[in-house]
Amino acid sequence: MLRYALCLLIGIGLTQYIPAALSLYAGCIAGAGLLYICIQFFKPSRHYKTYLQVCIVLVCICAGMIRQACWKSSTSPVVKQLRITSFPQKNSFQIQFEASVLNTPAFQFFDAETFLIVCTDTGAAIAYGDVFTTAAPASLIEERQLPYEFDYKAYLFGNGIRRKIELCAIHTESDHTRARHLYAWIRQSRKQFKKATSLIFTTAESKGLAESLLLGYREELDKNTKDAFLKSGVSHLLAVSGMHTALLYQAVFVFFIPFGQSQKHRFIFLATALVILAYFTLLSGCSASVLRASLMCGMFAIAYAFRKRGSGLNTLGTSMVIMLWFSPYQAWNIGFQLSVLAVIGILTLHQYLSAHIQPQKKVYRYLVESVSITICAQITTLPVILYHFQSFPLYFIPANMLLIPISTVALFASMFSIFLVGLGIHANWIFRSTQWLIELFQQVAASISMLPNSSVAPISFSFWEAMIVLVVVGYYLVYPFKGNKKIMLLFTSLCLFWSGFRIYQEYRQEQTTRKLFISNGKRSLYLIQNGLMAQAYTQVPVKPADKAHLQAYFHITELSEVSLNEKAMGLTDRNTACTLGWVYRKNCSTFPQSPHILFSYKESDSIRYQAKNYHSLKVKRLVPIY
Repeated sequence: MLRYALCLLIGIGLTQYIPAALSLYAGCIAGAGLLYICIQFFKPSRHYKTYLQVCIVLVCICAGMIRQACWKSSTSPVVKQLRITSFPQKNSFQIQFEASVLNTPAFQFFDAETFLIVCTDTGAAIAYGDVFTTAAPASLIEERQLPYEFDYKAYLFGNGIRRKIELCAIHTESDHTRARHLYAWIRQSRKQFKKATSLIFTTAESKGLAESLLLGYREELDKNTKDAFLKSGVSHLLAVSGMHTALLYQAVFVFFIPFGQSQKHRFIFLATALVILAYFTLLSGCSASVLRASLMCGMFAIAYAFRKRGSGLNTLGTSMVIMLWFSPYQAWNIGFQLSVLAVIGILTLHQYLSAHIQPQKKVYRYLVESVSITICAQITTLPVILYHFQSFPLYFIPANMLLIPISTVALFASMFSIFLVGLGIHANWIFRSTQWLIELFQQVAASISMLPNSSVAPISFSFWEAMIVLVVVGYYLVYPFKGNKKIMLLFTSLCLFWSGFRIYQEYRQEQTTRKLFISNGKRSLYLIQNGLMAQAYTQVPVKPADKAHLQAYFHITELSEVSLNEKAMGLTDRNTACTLGWVYRKNCSTFPQSPHILFSYKESDSIRYQAKNYHSLKVKRLVPIY
């Protein structure tokens, strides 16, 4: 089933980058393939198995193309009735949340468009699940203007959001649908959960970390904690993922073991497991990793209830097919990519290593299993991590071996403490122990992140390099440590060619000398690069995240900042090619007239200083200075 899921994924990916008219041809090919499959059942040929496999693959690819084309072509009415499908995020000047269209045709139920709503009325009384109507036009999400910036449009596209609506005010309506009870239940559960954590944890840091560990709520998680877990290589513990879902499923399974294995108890276990998994998925926000894990655990529960043995790869493939068919945009979701690749690594490479390395002692077996799972998951997710995050944690093995057991104990301790609060029992010593575990969890991650060279950054990794590495890793997963000599020689040559190309890039980079002006308002900077080192003249300090992105994009190993003098109100740089003028304050008169390139907030400055080429600082752009 996994191969068909991958074919469906290929079809969805192809449709995103080819004209929509080709989906018609894909439908014709899919129809021909289905007709051939039907014929083979009645008149099998000599090589019908091979032809059948090829036709099934083509049908899956074409089905993915058609499904993605249908999702892209879905439209919304002018007057839209929307339901808030995410918890509103409020700041000092706006409220931001996601909302899905309700008044869509029945056959487009799963293709109902989701919008990013931006409301400037910060006093609006809105909540998760509320319904409102608007006729405001929707606009496309803006592209990133600077190449090193976070691609917010791609991030939203991975969540199924292509357009946004800007509103001045929101007036909610009464909801008479049956779904209102479900949304009210989720709101009340979230409220009670936050109330319980406030009673258990006495500090804001431990409360925010516990909420992130349990249900992925990061509203109260401070930035230093996020950076510490990212540098340690265990940031997946802060996001509710498949590990949390699997632990919850195992807890339910262990709870039902004493009741026996009769068919009646198996069906009771099935109903209980499905209800708990569905409730946990909804409460945690239906993230891609949790949804994938819940589907897999649900299928394992069904197999257990009917006394069947399930295959991990087939179960993973089935969950991928379900998710991609109903939500084809999940193919661009980072959480979906990391979750699927990590499970593939565990179910293939880890299974191979476990079969060939079997220590006799339980302690050694536990250590080998822990190291093997960590390394296998890291190997398969490495291309995606390098491409999206441009960093690699060096101490991910000891960090995972230390923090996963601590997080598991802290997770169950927190769940038990919340259960006691729900019963009205205030066991202070249990609450203090739970808080100590959460604080230990945070301190260990912070200590590992403070080790020298805890994270290798920046790492420049292109899309095609990620694809090449994924193909090589995929081959070794299918044929671990074996294969014919021609294929092995091909992949070895490919690796050598890639290594040589990267070495050549580094050599060229060492010889690079250039000057760039990055126009971005008060965050503008003038970059002078000499090989792998660069100086940045800035009006305000560069944020650490932007600095890392700058280094990764421009291949800079050392970037030093030079703060501009506020009294000068401007910057001038002269060379033989051209003269740069940068007016970052009003009425600047410190540099000479007639610059070749002038950056300023006011267009009238181009006349005042007789500039040959004018650029507004209000517009984001990257301008080379020769």
